[in-house]
Amino acid sequence: MFYRKIYLPLMACAMAACSKSDKETSKDTDPADLNSISVSIEGEVNQKIEARGRDVEVALLKFTKTSLEGFGVGGFVAGAGGNTKTDASTGLMKLDLQAGMEQTGTATGSVTVQNGNSQTSYSGQFYFLYYETDINGSNSRTYLTLTEVRDTANLLKLKGHFRYNAAYGPDNQSDDCVKEGIANSGRMPMYNPDLCGAKKVKVSGVFTIYLDKVMQQ
Repeated sequence: MFYRKIYLPLMACAMAACSKSDKETSKDTDPADLNSISVSIEGEVNQKIEARGRDVEVALLKFTKTSLEGFGVGGFVAGAGGNTKTDASTGLMKLDLQAGMEQTGTATGSVTVQNGNSQTSYSGQFYFLYYETDINGSNSRTYLTLTEVRDTANLLKLKGHFRYNAAYGPDNQSDDCVKEGIANSGRMPMYNPDLCGAKKVKVSGVFTIYLDKVMQQ
């Protein structure tokens, strides 16, 4: 998963603030505890993620009056005993602060399934390699729509939904996989998913977050 190396460190410096209601919260309230997200994963992985507070991942590099840059949202759920964990993230993208318009960019989403010391990662980049039929990558990106953009005192409330495809591909492709891809150079997708051992998932989700307007530039 190519973007995740830069995505996870951003969780620690996410500029997010929120409220359980649209009223002012106590100055002692940690806004990071109050966001929510619901994610459905279907396909090779079938998982429902319902996360609140610290289990909601929000990344943000720049917050202006009209847009968010380096924005991403996701969530995770841990299995019984903490031996398993499923994490889904939209990837980082630029987002105009406009409701009702589906937005996209170069961002691709991901799903990571961890079971003990074993980890399987699905990404939009691998979806492009093994399943994409459009050379422009229209099926490999994250699509996000803000359904509400509203001022609530010193906070900006954002509600929205997103969707994306992601796929798993083996770290080391087999000789047969590579040879077949070379023999069909120029084809979309580039590689045969069945021959190469690829797997795919479809992800959709809804979220509500609050951003502190003091961070606007």
